[in-house]
Amino acid sequence: MPLKKEMGFLGSFSMGFADVGADIFLALGLIAMYAGGAMPLAILAAAAVYLLTGLAYAELSSAIPVAGGAAVFGERAFGKLAGFLGGWGLMLDYTLDIALFAVAATGYLSFFLPGIRESVMLAGFSVPLFALTTGILIAILAAVNLFGIKESSLVNSVLTVGTIFLVLIIIGVGVTTTFKLDTFTSGFHIAPGAKGAQDFLYSITLAMVAFIGIESISQGAEETRNPEKVLPRATLSAVITVIVFALAISILSLGIVTPEALASHVDNPLVALAAALPFTDILLPIVALAGFAVCFVSANTGIIGVSRVTYSMSNHGLLTRRFKWVHPRYCTPWLTICLFSGVAVILAGAASWDGTGKGMFFLGELYAFGALMAYLIANLAVVKLRFSEPFLARPFHIPLNIKWRGVQVPVLGILGIAGAILMLGLIAWLHEAGRNFAFAWFIVGVGYFFYYQNYRRKLEEKEKRNAAVAN
Repeated sequence: MPLKKEMGFLGSFSMGFADVGADIFLALGLIAMYAGGAMPLAILAAAAVYLLTGLAYAELSSAIPVAGGAAVFGERAFGKLAGFLGGWGLMLDYTLDIALFAVAATGYLSFFLPGIRESVMLAGFSVPLFALTTGILIAILAAVNLFGIKESSLVNSVLTVGTIFLVLIIIGVGVTTTFKLDTFTSGFHIAPGAKGAQDFLYSITLAMVAFIGIESISQGAEETRNPEKVLPRATLSAVITVIVFALAISILSLGIVTPEALASHVDNPLVALAAALPFTDILLPIVALAGFAVCFVSANTGIIGVSRVTYSMSNHGLLTRRFKWVHPRYCTPWLTICLFSGVAVILAGAASWDGTGKGMFFLGELYAFGALMAYLIANLAVVKLRFSEPFLARPFHIPLNIKWRGVQVPVLGILGIAGAILMLGLIAWLHEAGRNFAFAWFIVGVGYFFYYQNYRRKLEEKEKRNAAVAN
């Protein structure tokens, strides 16, 4: 049973902006902890890789407008194993997205309900209300997603438009009343010494977390009207909007508060910014509401993403056929929605059990690993397909090409490959725990891939023999 085409430009843009824009509300405190006053430089370095990858996704999604993103692009360019690795990384990425941003949403919600940072006794056990609230938020989103993409997209669109409006108010108030250029410039430097340089590189890897999620737009391809035109426009609009907002918020913050103040609010950093602005009684609730809304929407986008990428991989014979089961009434991939939402509840509970949000560091490391593998495969695919399928209809082309052997080679695509490899190398070097877990995740994935392909081959042979006997 096919998925319904019920999304337009705003729905697609909201998926991209929410999934990435929410990262600003989450990652700002993490980046400030290590980059200090050089935070905008760290964000700019990560934004460059994000922009290059966004261009790759814009071209590929216009040419291959089906759900699956890097999994489909990788399979088309390099075969099933590459497609599987791209999808396997996205499965990790999206599941962590649900958990991370549900935790962050609860962090902002605690501004209105401070009691959720306490614990209650349930069945003789002390249960943190923070973790319980996070689980409830994920359950609500899973229920919304079961009803259909139209309802889920409406939630995204309304909250995204509201969040953009609220962030613009914050920037306007900050620039006109409190921002001091001297405060910003005096602290704008990388700490001297080897430790300072390593911390800055570490902050770049954390900033990369703030630019993960552009993949989500392509996951809704099969449910988007006129995807060949809508997807590239939505992708580029989301990329530009997110980069402008990330740089503006980071510069504004450092011209008003110290990096230490942002780092002290690791799960709701913009609350520290709003507390330093005039009209605090009005702005603090606005910031907390905006932070909650965009993080809530990002968790919702994670559910959309993981359910669609596994649906697509199942359709392409890369995962069990059960993952393409579609609800007969609502036309949604209900099994994957329920399964991965349940896994996200467990991860979110582990990350937020102590109510401090510190468990988000480890999830953030893994989050970047999964997405960057997909980013690398997408950038490789856009270059490879220029050679293997030069006449493939591409409503959007990456600009700046060099003709070589009759093929228009995208220079920005090659730079995207180099940037993704560099980021993966930095994360592997600086995040030991995340590197080890991610390595184990992909080893398990490769083992599953060969097992399942062998299983499918034997099953097909059996079906052919049965058909021959029946005839």
